[in-house]
Amino acid sequence: MNSERADVALIRCDDYESKKLDRAIETCAEIAGFPDIKDKIILIKPNVLNASPASKAVTTNPAFVEAVVRFVKSRGAKEILVGDSPGWQPVLLAAKTSGIYDAVQQSGGTWVDFREVSPHPVVDGKKLKNIPLTALLEKVDLVINLPKLKNHSLTTYTGAIKNLFGLIPGTAKSAMHLQYPAVIDFGEMLVDLALSIPNCFTFMDAIIAMDGQGPGSGTPYSLGIVLASMSVAKLDWIASQCVGYDPKNISYILDSMQRTLGSANVPEPSTYPLRVSEVEHSGFKRLPYTSKLGKRLSSIPRGLRSFAAKFIHLRPIFHKNKCIGCSACITICPAKVLVLDRKNGSNIIRINDKLCITCFCCHEVCPAKAISVGRAPIRIVHRRLPVN
Repeated sequence: MNSERADVALIRCDDYESKKLDRAIETCAEIAGFPDIKDKIILIKPNVLNASPASKAVTTNPAFVEAVVRFVKSRGAKEILVGDSPGWQPVLLAAKTSGIYDAVQQSGGTWVDFREVSPHPVVDGKKLKNIPLTALLEKVDLVINLPKLKNHSLTTYTGAIKNLFGLIPGTAKSAMHLQYPAVIDFGEMLVDLALSIPNCFTFMDAIIAMDGQGPGSGTPYSLGIVLASMSVAKLDWIASQCVGYDPKNISYILDSMQRTLGSANVPEPSTYPLRVSEVEHSGFKRLPYTSKLGKRLSSIPRGLRSFAAKFIHLRPIFHKNKCIGCSACITICPAKVLVLDRKNGSNIIRINDKLCITCFCCHEVCPAKAISVGRAPIRIVHRRLPVN
């Protein structure tokens, strides 16, 4: 196949029918310069956020994962490993509920667990010198990153860079939120991690994206595109524009591009065969630029910041009429500021707002969509939580 080369392959694909996916993956690989993997060991890393069925668009679609496994097998890979590490649920539960586990088995891949950890070096990181990642990275020759294009209540948008955060096993990810609570600092840590993976190719599932309050509680949105690139920074730059964001206003995407190019000036990456302007995204419900909210607060006189923060900062809001009392939010909370109270037959999550770091991990993992993100200047049900 002879295709024009580009920084980012951007093609139409309107559903998950297997023949369409096979053509899309093959075409994207040619355009974006997929490397030779004959006799190589490959780790495929989908987004398996939690135990949600594919129809909710929380995870990479299993048909998309299966198509990539077929493609990798056709290119002569020696071994094809597929795995992820959800933040709080058992990994097999999440993989099987999403359909990804069965897809891997049927297509000839091997599902792997990220239990074993080893220190991974980070060269020239802004926040990290090393980070504990899955020990499988020491065994494989190439990581194939399979993110889902989604909104994200903390980082505004999530895609190729953020998906590699899942290489940190289990609840160890929560510690990173606690260590880097500010959006800009957390983003710089994400870029440190993503750019430290030297051999990485990304195919992005943006056939059905997620708008609204992603990454776990948003709404499926039919976007109908697939993207691919050797650069996570360039892919996220283009993908975020495909749903109407300005990547210059998403701090970690801008940081990743500047570091990738070694310059503060960021030229637009090339795409083929589509241009960003040809991607229809009317009706996609975008989120506020969270890094801009932080900058707005820092511009307010110090004596007024505490008062102003109540009106500017986004916070988790708990809805007792939807809460099922599963305690997922309490388990994942890195700052340990949540407790479950039961009153008059209702489940009530109480929060210590003074200690909350607004990482929105609770919102991310809630299986019942009982946590939203918004402004809560006056807490009523949640305000009386003792300091632990």
